[in-house]
Amino acid sequence: MKHILVLLIMMVFNSTFAQSPKVLVKTNSEGNVSEGAIESLIQAIREGNDIRVGWSLDFDKDGKPDVEHLIDAKFLTILNGHVFNQIDPIFAQAPNAKIPQVQIGNNDMKWMAIIGTNGVLMSRFIIPGIKDQENEEYKKQLEVMSKVNEDIVETSWFLKE
Repeated sequence: MKHILVLLIMMVFNSTFAQSPKVLVKTNSEGNVSEGAIESLIQAIREGNDIRVGWSLDFDKDGKPDVEHLIDAKFLTILNGHVFNQIDPIFAQAPNAKIPQVQIGNNDMKWMAIIGTNGVLMSRFIIPGIKDQENEEYKKQLEVMSKVNEDIVETSWFLKE
């Protein structure tokens, strides 16, 4: 009876904790593959598998992620041996590490991006009504924010199971 109970506990434990997503490829802060292979990701995409992509941001450049994001990949592009995911616009948010809390503004500003297995995160803010802004200094700040920004980030590409 003890053996059956131990076996049952092991089966429950394995089924509960073995569900973590399979890492297909990771890139480091220089955009180089640090784990897995891009070819495995491409094969999984071509087989129709669902993919999840994550990236981390190191605001203070100390080599440790300050914030990590994960999203289901929806619009994937394969180009010259790399994979790119277009991230749907989301309402802009701002992490506050001191609390910690991710805060959202009281406006219609959105953020969107494209992230690739080359480690490049190209992003921009979508800011309605910039042209109608009367404060010229603030208008210039908003115009700068709405331009495309390019960063190299650590990425993780997972097989969603």
